[in-house]
Amino acid sequence: MAGTLTPRDRRRLRQAHENGYLDATSTDNHAAMKAHGLWCWRLKLPMVWFARHSPRSRFGSLHLDMLTTPHMLTVAGQAALKALGATRPTPHDALWERVPLGGMEKLAHAVLRAALQPPHYRLNRSPLAKIDTRSGKPLKLVSRKVRSA
Repeated sequence: MAGTLTPRDRRRLRQAHENGYLDATSTDNHAAMKAHGLWCWRLKLPMVWFARHSPRSRFGSLHLDMLTTPHMLTVAGQAALKALGATRPTPHDALWERVPLGGMEKLAHAVLRAALQPPHYRLNRSPLAKIDTRSGKPLKLVSRKVRSA
């Protein structure tokens, strides 16, 4: 993966590993974002990155993605992100639009710190199906979609 990155993207990726968030303000940032997402997934960290709206825009958007972790945001975590200016935070992601580029790194740092505080996230447990093994009948697994229909 590092072989397809330009020297500028490699420098941004090294900086992202140090800071915890990716500055994806370059024009072609797909390879760097993919490499950063893989790094976050391996370390089980939330993925935080920001990008410009257009190549010469003074504003950008900041993204938080919890899908690279086994966790999800709690109600307190969503409230903390809402206090930082997120439009509609969900348990799995949050988005900030029209953020001035001058304050983008400071906001990215604050978002990462808020997402990593223990009261702001919890383990994302999928509900387990209850199986009654007392009956002598063989088990038959049915998908949830079929069962609800």
